[in-house]
Amino acid sequence: MKKLVGALVIILVVAAAGLAGAAYWSGRQAEHWYQESLAAAAKNPNIKFSTTYYHRGVFSSQAVTRVQFVMPEDQGSETPDPSFSVRQDIYHGPLPLAGWGVPGVAMGWTGGVVRVTLDPDSSAWTRALAKWYGHQEPLVIVSQIGFDGASDTRITMPPLTVSDVEDLQSLQFSGLQGQFQVTAGNAAAQGSLKMDSLDAVGKPVAATEGQPASGGAQIKLRDLAMTAKQHKGAFDLQFGDSNFTLGQLSVHEPGIETPLVVENLNVTGSVSQQSPQQVGGEVMMKAGKVTVEGQSGTGSLKLALRNLDGATVNQLEQWQQKAAGNTDDPQMLDELLKLVHVLLRGKPEFVLDSQATLSNGEWQGKLSLNFQDFGDVNLLQSPIGLLGALEKGLAELAISKGLLETALTDAIKEELKGQLTEQGQEASDQAVQTLAAQQATAQLKSVTDLGFVRLEGDRYRSTAKFEGGKLYVNDKEIPLTATVGEQDLGGDETTLEESGVDGGEDADAGDAATPKP
Repeated sequence: MKKLVGALVIILVVAAAGLAGAAYWSGRQAEHWYQESLAAAAKNPNIKFSTTYYHRGVFSSQAVTRVQFVMPEDQGSETPDPSFSVRQDIYHGPLPLAGWGVPGVAMGWTGGVVRVTLDPDSSAWTRALAKWYGHQEPLVIVSQIGFDGASDTRITMPPLTVSDVEDLQSLQFSGLQGQFQVTAGNAAAQGSLKMDSLDAVGKPVAATEGQPASGGAQIKLRDLAMTAKQHKGAFDLQFGDSNFTLGQLSVHEPGIETPLVVENLNVTGSVSQQSPQQVGGEVMMKAGKVTVEGQSGTGSLKLALRNLDGATVNQLEQWQQKAAGNTDDPQMLDELLKLVHVLLRGKPEFVLDSQATLSNGEWQGKLSLNFQDFGDVNLLQSPIGLLGALEKGLAELAISKGLLETALTDAIKEELKGQLTEQGQEASDQAVQTLAAQQATAQLKSVTDLGFVRLEGDRYRSTAKFEGGKLYVNDKEIPLTATVGEQDLGGDETTLEESGVDGGEDADAGDAATPKP
C-alpha cells in the first residue's frame, strides 16, 4: 500500500511538474506572440503601440497596451485625441487550463488564449462607451493561439440602444461581429467583419440669429461587411484580395433639404505579383445608387497601378516607417528620391477609369499615364523637369450636354452667391440662376471655339494626349512653355450689376436692373 501511495505521489509530482512546465512554456509562447503582434502593429507610422503594464504568472498574464495616434502638428487643440488603451488577459495553455472560464472560448487543445477589452478610463470616448453599455463590455476580442503561433480571433461588440445622451437624441446599434485567422509566422490571413445596422439621431438645433431651429442630424447605416484574404509573398509583401460592401448609408444634415444617400456600395481591392520583379494593385468601386443635393444616379470607378518594382515597394514601406515624424530630414528626402528613381525605371503605369449615369445625363472618363525615370534633374531649380517622368499619357472624356451645362451652371451659381454674401448684397434666386446660365454658356462656347472641347450630337468630348514631350488636346498642340493665363478659357465674365438681370423675384430676365443691396 505504501509503495502504491508512493508511486501515486511520484506520478502526481511528475504530472504537476510537467503541467507547470507546459504552462510556463505556453506562457513564453503567448508572451512571444504578444511581442510579435506589437512589432507587426508598430509598422504603421501613424499609430504607436507601447506596453504600459505586463505581469506574467504561471497560468496567466496581464498586460495593458497603449494605442497612441500620431496627430498632425497643425491639428487644433479642440480636436479630441482618439488614443486609447486596451487590457489583455493572457491565459497559458495547454487547454483545458488555457482560458478556463473565459466567456466565448470553447474547450479545445491549444497553446493559449488572449482576451482583449477596452480600458474604460483610457480616453473620453472609452469612458462614454463604458457609460452607455453599463456593466456590459463594449468590445471583446478573444484570440486562441496555437502551439505554432497561428491564431483564431473573434471580435464582438454587443447591441446598444440609448437615448438622450451627449449630443444624441437616440442611438440604435445592432452590434458587430468579426473573425480572423492568421497562420504561423503571419504567412497568411483571412477574415470578415459584419454590422447589420446603425441609426443615430442628433438632438435638435436651437434657433440662433439668422438661423431657424432645425432637427438634429440623422445617420442611417445598413448591412456593412468587410472580408479579406491575404498571404505573404515575394519581396516580403502581402498579396491578396479585400472587399467592402454597404447596403445603405444615409446622412441628413440640419438645414439641407435632401440627404446624402449611398446604396449598394461595393469596393474591392487586390494586390498581386505580375512578374518575378514587378507587382501591381487595383481598386474597383461600384455604387448602385448615389443621391447628392437632389441629383441621383449610378456609377463606378477603377484605379490601377501596374509595373511596380516589388523590391522597391518593400523599401518604400520601410522608408515610410523610418520617416514617420521625420519627413523634414534631408537624408530621408534623399533616400526617397533614390527609391523613386528606381521605381520609375520599371516604367510604372497608372489607370483611372470612371463612368456614371445620372438623371440628367451620362459621364465617361479614362486616364492612362505611363512613367519613366526623369534623370538627374534638380526639381528645386527646374520644377517643370518633373514632366520628364511622364513618358506618355492619354485622357478621354465624354459627358452629356445637359449634364455638363447643368453642373457648370450650378458651380457658377454657388460662386455668385458667395460673392454676394461677401459684398453684403442680395439678389433673387432667379437673377443669380440666369446670370450663372449665361456665364456657363459663354465659357462652354469659349473652350469649344478654341478646340479644347467638341460638341458631337448630345455629348461634349475631349481627348488629351502627351507623347514625346508634347501635349495635344483634340489633335491641337498646346505649348508647355505657355504661362498660366495666356489661354483664355473662361469667356467673358459678367457681374450681376452688368448682366442686365433684375434682382426682383417676378421680373423678366431681359429687364435691366441692378440687384438691390
